[in-house]
Amino acid sequence: MGCVALLAALALASGAGEQRELSYKAELGVRETYDSNIYIQDKQPYATVTAPKGYVIARPQADSFVTTVTPNVGLSYKPCEEFNLSADYAPDMVWYHAASSEDYIAHRGHINFSGDVDGVVWEWLNRVTWVDGNDEGPLFLRPGDVPAVGGIPLRDRRDQAVFRNSLQFTIPLGKWFVRPVFSSYVHDFQTKQRSCSDSSRPNTYYENYIDREEIGGGLDAGCEVCEKTRIVAGYRFGRQHQGKLLGAESPYSNYYHRFLAGVEGTPAKWIKLAIMAGPDVRDFDPNTPRGFHRGEVLCYLDGSITLTPTPEDTLTLQATRYEQPAFSSHSVYEDIRYDVSYRHKFTDQLAARVGFTIHVGDWQAPVNRDDWIYTPGVVLTYAFANHWTADLSYYYDWVDNTVSPTHEGATYADGRKWTRHLVSLGVKYSF
Repeated sequence: MGCVALLAALALASGAGEQRELSYKAELGVRETYDSNIYIQDKQPYATVTAPKGYVIARPQADSFVTTVTPNVGLSYKPCEEFNLSADYAPDMVWYHAASSEDYIAHRGHINFSGDVDGVVWEWLNRVTWVDGNDEGPLFLRPGDVPAVGGIPLRDRRDQAVFRNSLQFTIPLGKWFVRPVFSSYVHDFQTKQRSCSDSSRPNTYYENYIDREEIGGGLDAGCEVCEKTRIVAGYRFGRQHQGKLLGAESPYSNYYHRFLAGVEGTPAKWIKLAIMAGPDVRDFDPNTPRGFHRGEVLCYLDGSITLTPTPEDTLTLQATRYEQPAFSSHSVYEDIRYDVSYRHKFTDQLAARVGFTIHVGDWQAPVNRDDWIYTPGVVLTYAFANHWTADLSYYYDWVDNTVSPTHEGATYADGRKWTRHLVSLGVKYSF
């Protein structure tokens, strides 16, 4: 809580509400959610399985109400054009009423710096998430096995720390510009690693979580082709590292070379573009297993298109595609997401958003996995005049696994499929 005290002290000492260069915010949110499948398991075991004591059992189709309380404090400090600072801290305190093993507190914070020094725009972004949750991974009663894309909702409740930061400088050169960039990502899991399956608990599978990290940097160069719109070419060089599993080193750590081209800017007042794509060339460490395609060239994509045909309507299209080490096995996969959302503002108080997400996990051989998660959703938001806002949302997940259980190494592939309903009502007060 030291961060909270610091933010509050700075705000009070400066009379933050009166001075333009320093401002602060404080909010409190409460949310109640019904989760129809908290362990994202649909399949029942083939036979009766005696669940061992001391493990978190991923029970098929278990449901629960979930309460989340989120206080949020933050400040923004802008003493001059050359230096700006923004920071906030917003912990999620979460209780699963029918499954206390899933309770957690997610401490989320960011501190960002930016500025403009004689036309050189710089930005340094830092985010941290520390989850104080269960240090036991889930135990699956086969044929459930590990769900699609590793079971991210289960993973995100476990003990872990995640750090992300990025630094860039945009240097103008007439109609041209150059932009050095740097980024890093560290995912430190603090859960216990156990033997995935042993004779003391037959027909079960324990999911381990494996640390991973990435550090990279490079250079972009671009040219303004029309007002507020630039074409860009870039290069990235980086290193991905995957941690140990039960004491064994990963063969999938690698260096990458990424060649990019794209477009960014606002060619018209109703459209905003930010698209970068190109080939991703990997140099893997020695000892990758037989059947792994060390020389495969993959596609990298990070793009968004935002359309605002009227002040009341916003259509957003997003797509990302990149390869990274898996978090639940020694392997690598392409993490692919496609998102489309449409928001309409009915009045100054009432707005609605509908969206659809496709999340794909496409593993490289010899791992035999190809998972697709489809998620439509709708959100209604109402803002009251006296600092209150409320929202009502519904999301539905359904999963398709394109690998048949009859394929080699995919005996339990059918158990990766699951469905889930999430219905949520939230209320927030801004002080």
